[in-house]
Amino acid sequence: MTQNQFQNQSGSLPGERDFDPFEGDLDAQSAWKNFGGLSLAEAYQKFLENPGTYSEDFMWMGDKAFVYYFPVLERYLLVTPVWGKENGSEWCQILGLGSVIQFQFTEESLQELLQLAPRVLTLIAQVKESIDAYVASGHPYYSDPEIHQHVIKEWNELEQHLQQFVDP
Repeated sequence: MTQNQFQNQSGSLPGERDFDPFEGDLDAQSAWKNFGGLSLAEAYQKFLENPGTYSEDFMWMGDKAFVYYFPVLERYLLVTPVWGKENGSEWCQILGLGSVIQFQFTEESLQELLQLAPRVLTLIAQVKESIDAYVASGHPYYSDPEIHQHVIKEWNELEQHLQQFVDP
């Protein structure tokens, strides 16, 4: 991941208040501690260190910080296979990220986040297509209906949630 892959991001780095707009939210302060002051390239590298842990920071950061750092999640979802395998163990590498994104899209944050909706909808389509390709492979784990439904449900719920904001 190079710096130029994030060059289209405009605006200054979000400040502490952008992470914790209501001042005193411990989860938002944790997000600030982990990502505050980082460039997008630095934030992406940090996220890659432990996506399962750092994804929660994206849930709790304020809307302005989320908009700024959204390209980190976007890049991760575009380049990371849905399923991972290490030491003989398989798992879904994107589980939970749909819920993180959905959590941010509220009536209160809509003015700031609505600009991201088309990009999120494109990501949803890509993720669902990728999941379907894995299922079609016939692999016993990936094509297990229970596993498939659990993973796809999260992304379907995000899509339905966003539609209420983007459909007239």
